[in-house]
Amino acid sequence: MIGFQTMLTVYGACAAAGIALVIPQDAPTSATTSATNPVVASIIPYIASASDDTQYVVIRFKLEPQWHIYWSNAGDSGATPTVHLSMPTGWTIGQAEFPRPQILGNTQERNYGYENSMDLMIPVVAPAGDVPASISVSAKVDWFVCKTSCQMGRATLTTQLTTKPKKPLVPLNPRVYPSKLPPSIRATLEGTPTSGTLVVTGPTKSFVAQPVRFIPDPTAGVQFSDGTGPFLAVQSGNTVNARIPFTIHLEDAVDGPPRIRGLLLTGERESDPAYRIDMALPDVPARAK
Repeated sequence: MIGFQTMLTVYGACAAAGIALVIPQDAPTSATTSATNPVVASIIPYIASASDDTQYVVIRFKLEPQWHIYWSNAGDSGATPTVHLSMPTGWTIGQAEFPRPQILGNTQERNYGYENSMDLMIPVVAPAGDVPASISVSAKVDWFVCKTSCQMGRATLTTQLTTKPKKPLVPLNPRVYPSKLPPSIRATLEGTPTSGTLVVTGPTKSFVAQPVRFIPDPTAGVQFSDGTGPFLAVQSGNTVNARIPFTIHLEDAVDGPPRIRGLLLTGERESDPAYRIDMALPDVPARAK
């Protein structure tokens, strides 16, 4: 009997190689949800490969028009999709990676998510030695989907997964997956052990498109001053600056040390560059009064 291992994905750490991973449009689905739900979930039945050769199992969500699901930080309401992925023993399963989200809602209530479709990428590493050409993979997927009303959805998906990585051929959508900040854009932290400011700065020419906004995806124990954002950067001369205040509540940090985390979005289009920020809090001495 082949052993299996399971990993629960509840947060996606947007960390693809900075180049959009695109999946062929005609890839067959492995399972669908009930027809009464506006979401169809499936496992792409082969290992997808990014330009840096990172390999992924891809969970695809297709939505009826005007419905949306959520990013890893849903915003003022909603809930992120969760996945229990099971693969044969020896495979290593990483943390899910979300594409650049849309900013949804209005000034009173902001949400971050996706309309039409979304490919949730889960990085995997094959075991050493010979790997079968096909393996059995299953996933239990839950999501929260909204339009004028909201509903929960759930699917149990199974497929025989081709293990030879396939390069992408035809894009499903124009979304990018966030990358690291380029060297010309700096992110620093300043403040005290209980409150501080995330400072992002860089020359205007380093930002491909305007506006430049930061959307937070903090760990427990971090509270941004304006809640869920987005936070707008300001252009002054040839420089773009963003200052985002936050407070630290160590008593709420149940999952380890708090981190300052989020996405820096350039432009309005889903294909415009997006950069991830994920910073540990240094031991900063209190400022002198």
